[in-house]
Amino acid sequence: MNLKTFSSHFITVDFCHHLSDHMSATSYEVFRIPIPPSKADIMSYSQIRLLGLKTNPEAFGSKFEVESLRTFAEWKARVENEDRFTIIARATPPNGGDGDCVGTASILTPAMVEQGPDVYGVVGMWVHPEHRMKGLGRRMLEFGIDWVRERPRVKGGEARRLVLEVHRPNEAAKALYGGLGFLEAKEEKCEDPNRIPMFLVVE
Repeated sequence: MNLKTFSSHFITVDFCHHLSDHMSATSYEVFRIPIPPSKADIMSYSQIRLLGLKTNPEAFGSKFEVESLRTFAEWKARVENEDRFTIIARATPPNGGDGDCVGTASILTPAMVEQGPDVYGVVGMWVHPEHRMKGLGRRMLEFGIDWVRERPRVKGGEARRLVLEVHRPNEAAKALYGGLGFLEAKEEKCEDPNRIPMFLVVE
């Protein structure tokens, strides 16, 4: 694949077919893309991000048509940003071969969220349809929450908060967030009326 372009055919056909071949007895790992990221990590993230945008566009605040035009350098800058904690869920086949990226989520620091010195944000949360109902969304979120919990608090500041927006009809996502303690921020509104703001106080 050309590192400067990303074929939608590769993402929606070849990548999904490869997943189907190995999903019968897979194991999963959840980890942060390291900084600096490897070329393979950047490629994996870009592929799962674009697949998510193509499959469930309502779950994102961006569009496939926009992000599919990103260059390799732009993807690299995105994942090596110190204010972005990029999480990947990887499925590893039983034969021990190379695994496939099947889920992703990112935690943004207050510097990017810009809602206060102790407010972090969850964005880009998505799990491949063939790998849902396996606890990957919860594992990625718990991993991100632990990272926020370990971050230094602003002296004299309020408790750290983790905020997100969820697509209103997505009952599974709302149940996942609610199960982790997220509450609807009823006094707030999203720009998109089909989205609900939620928050979690991270102690």
